[in-house]
Amino acid sequence: MKRNFPSFLIILLVFLDLSAPPCAANHPINISQIVYISHPLTWSSAQKYCRTHYSDLVTIRSQEETDKLALYGGWIGLYYNSGQWRWSRGYEEATFFIWDHDEPDSGQHCTLMHQSCSKWESDDCAKRHPFLCMDDRMILVQEKKTWEEAMLHCRMLPVVSSTTGGIIYPYNLASLPEAEDILFDRETIRAHATSDQVWVGLRFLAGHWVWLSGHTVTSSYLTHCPAQLQHCGALDRKETDWKIMNCSEERNFLCIMRR
Repeated sequence: MKRNFPSFLIILLVFLDLSAPPCAANHPINISQIVYISHPLTWSSAQKYCRTHYSDLVTIRSQEETDKLALYGGWIGLYYNSGQWRWSRGYEEATFFIWDHDEPDSGQHCTLMHQSCSKWESDDCAKRHPFLCMDDRMILVQEKKTWEEAMLHCRMLPVVSSTTGGIIYPYNLASLPEAEDILFDRETIRAHATSDQVWVGLRFLAGHWVWLSGHTVTSSYLTHCPAQLQHCGALDRKETDWKIMNCSEERNFLCIMRR
């Protein structure tokens, strides 16, 4: 016997189905980058530069993070203020230190990391040194999509504007660094990606490989004549080279917040 459901019940069921989050939904995973700037600046000028172009001067919370930066030296985000050593990013009170012998000096309020030994020393904030910026604008999305679907997904990620309070859409498929002085967190990608490769903002268009950010592609090993449909770039979890793939394959992907 055919049963007729009341119209209000049908509406309620549809509302519940649309409003419920998908069971397999995953939260994006933060992926950090560290950028070494060789041009010497004062500590405050270095902080301003990092906040303008990236996120802030680097924050270091463990020996493991220190070891990753062993090849670099310069200003870090640690400074002395109101009786406390704090990090520039978020005015966070520091709990991890790796001071060199007889450091810190009570009259010097900014922190310099030594190259190779990675020990820290305090220094006059007005002195000029190279510095390390951190960039925490990138996320790993664990959903599997084609390259174009991934790009659209990134561009539709909403963020509340800190100035207007309105909704903005600042993300794009990530254009990744190719310079040797930029380190990004491959370990987190290897640990959390659910596909062997993750899409990035690398695409073959009009006879050239391009980054969506507009930056020049410098990797010389990329073929100048890729096979048909092999026109999209991905990051392999186990390799350092970009992997050229069919754009219709479904993979996890990296989004980055545009400036």
